[in-house]
Amino acid sequence: MVKKQKRHLKKVIEFIKTENASYREIQKKLKEKFGVEVPKSTISYYKRRKTRTKHLNFDSIICEEWDWLRGLFSADGTKYISEDKYGKHYIVKISLSKKHDTPIATKCINVLKAIGIKPTLITEKNCLRIKVSSKQLFYALNKHPPESLTPAYIAGAIDGDGWIDHNVAIQFGQSAIPELFDKILEFFKEIGISVAVWETKRGYRRMYISYSVLKQSGILNFSIKAQQIKHLSENGGAGEI
Repeated sequence: MVKKQKRHLKKVIEFIKTENASYREIQKKLKEKFGVEVPKSTISYYKRRKTRTKHLNFDSIICEEWDWLRGLFSADGTKYISEDKYGKHYIVKISLSKKHDTPIATKCINVLKAIGIKPTLITEKNCLRIKVSSKQLFYALNKHPPESLTPAYIAGAIDGDGWIDHNVAIQFGQSAIPELFDKILEFFKEIGISVAVWETKRGYRRMYISYSVLKQSGILNFSIKAQQIKHLSENGGAGEI
C-alpha cells in the first residue's frame, strides 16, 4: 500500500515538473488525471526545483583549479546518492579540519561557486564539511586518481591529507586510496626527484616532501599548506631546506 502511494506521488510530481501550462490548468489536469487537488504553492515549489539541474560552467575556472579540487576530493571527499519523496539527491562532501584547514575550505567554496554551485558549509566540532547536491559534479569527481597527475592535482591531495612537518616540509599519508600515494610517488620519479618514503608500525605509508621539492615540482604554486611553509619561513620559521 505504501509503495503504491509513493509511486503515485512520484507520478504527480513528475507531471507537475514536465507539464507546460499555467498553474490553474495544471491544477485542473491533476484533478482529472490523478484525482488530487494540489495548491498553487506546491506546484510553484516543484517548478522551481526544476531549475536546479542547470549545467555547471567548468570554463569559468582554469584547469589548475579544477585539478586542485579533484585532488582534494580524492584525498578528503565522499559521495553518495540519497533518495526521498522528492527524488534522488547526488551528494558530494569534502571534510576538513576546522583548526587547520579553514583557508582550504574557503578556496574550495570559491571554486565551487565559480562553476555555478552553491555549497553548504557545515561545522561539526573540529570538522568543516562542504556539502553539495549536484548530479553533474557527482559524476565529474572520482576518488581514484587519473592515469597521470599534475602538480595542481597533487597540491589538492596534499591540502587534504598532508600536514606541515616542523615548518620545513609536508608529510603525506593516504591509506584509504593506496593508488593515490603510488601515483604521487610515480610523479616524483618521472620528473627525477627523490622523496623519502617509509611505513609506520601500524602499516601506514608516509611520504616526506621538502619545501625545495615542493618548489621545484611546481606543487608550491597551488598548495595552500605548502605556501604556509613559505610564509612561516619568511616570518622567522625554520626556513627553506
